[in-house]
Amino acid sequence: MSCAITLPRGVELCHLPKHFELEHGGALEGAALAFERQGPPTAPTLVVLGGITAGRHVSAHSTVGEGGWWQGLVGAQLAIDPQRYQVLSFDWLGGHGSSTAPAIGEAFPFVAARDQARALWHLCDALRIERVHALVGSSYGGMVALHAAALAPHRVQRLVAIAAAHRSHPQASAWRAVQRGIVELGQRSGQVAAALALARSLALTTYRTPGELLERFDGPPSIVGNQLRASVQDWLDARGAAFAQQWNAEQFLCLNRSIDAHRIEPLTVTVPTWLLAFTGDQLVPPADVRELALALPELRAHRDLRSRYGHDAFLKEVPLVAAFLREVLS
Repeated sequence: MSCAITLPRGVELCHLPKHFELEHGGALEGAALAFERQGPPTAPTLVVLGGITAGRHVSAHSTVGEGGWWQGLVGAQLAIDPQRYQVLSFDWLGGHGSSTAPAIGEAFPFVAARDQARALWHLCDALRIERVHALVGSSYGGMVALHAAALAPHRVQRLVAIAAAHRSHPQASAWRAVQRGIVELGQRSGQVAAALALARSLALTTYRTPGELLERFDGPPSIVGNQLRASVQDWLDARGAAFAQQWNAEQFLCLNRSIDAHRIEPLTVTVPTWLLAFTGDQLVPPADVRELALALPELRAHRDLRSRYGHDAFLKEVPLVAAFLREVLS
């Protein structure tokens, strides 16, 4: 009797140590990390990591033609050029993707950002990558990149952290605690999909700025009987429903908790570091990134960019982020 696993195109698997112990207790048994790479395997390696909904597929390439989550920034002649670099990314442990993650109703141990960083170095060992040209992490990926640099500074030539700081801001943690409460209530009441959609809708309001939402949705509400529907609700409902179709509650809770548990001592990050923050980012306020910048031993540059997109600027402000990356990689 044999067992076969069908993976999506372009996906490779790295098997972690059979008993992969975790920072906050427990372990993953027989876990695997799903990753994707593009560009010459002999070229300098750029590790590119995004938010919790970003995975291994960063941009379209010869094996996978569909666009990725950083499509405008990774590609031929773009800021991160796979003709010059080997671009490497992976699916988060515990999240939505092809890496080891909880099934519906499955108990799953606490996976910290530092655990993701340790998994990254196991992947690099398996690929015989002794040193990376750059770690480029945005949002949750920036948190993981900070931990990876602290764990193995001799393996990192430069670190780029975008919309990420050394800890979660209490206001952001408060919003995420409410999101977890909604999902946990959905689990208890048997309305998981609706709860996931609602939690994601709430999260979307924290990713953007009040000014951007005003520009897009400054229309009058519709009122039918005693029911009111704001013009922003169609957008929230559509994005929430799409999220609930892809994620299960256990995956969402795993990575949501992982973000809030993130904390690192800046003095332990001893590699040359570039930081990028966005004015209007409610989740990672520029003041927190500035605090990190002042404490880093090897800060090379710290930029605050004005954006109407808030935290999502790392996805939406392609020309601005591209210019910053070109500066770092030049």
